[in-house]
Amino acid sequence: MSQGSTASRSRYLAEWYQPAMPGARLEQTAARIGQSAAELSADGSAVHVLLTLFMPHDEVTFCLFAAESPALVEQACRGASMPVSRITRAITIPEVTRQSLP
Repeated sequence: MSQGSTASRSRYLAEWYQPAMPGARLEQTAARIGQSAAELSADGSAVHVLLTLFMPHDEVTFCLFAAESPALVEQACRGASMPVSRITRAITIPEVTRQSLP
């Protein structure tokens, strides 16, 4: 499979629920997801973590991936022991630059 740039791959948002946990454990979870995606990519599957968001009040975690397919996103999450609740295709819009802010 192609190792092309992350810009050319589709974006997928993975979502799962997990109980509130301390900051260090959240960092470990994000690291596990990133490591799992990196291992898949090293094996020839194009999947990369772009952003991880923890919403402690709602006990929800979101992770934005650049990947060739939602199946690879699911595989990366499973490899990190984070069974995903939902994966949806995402459309990203470039950040607003500071110069364009009022």
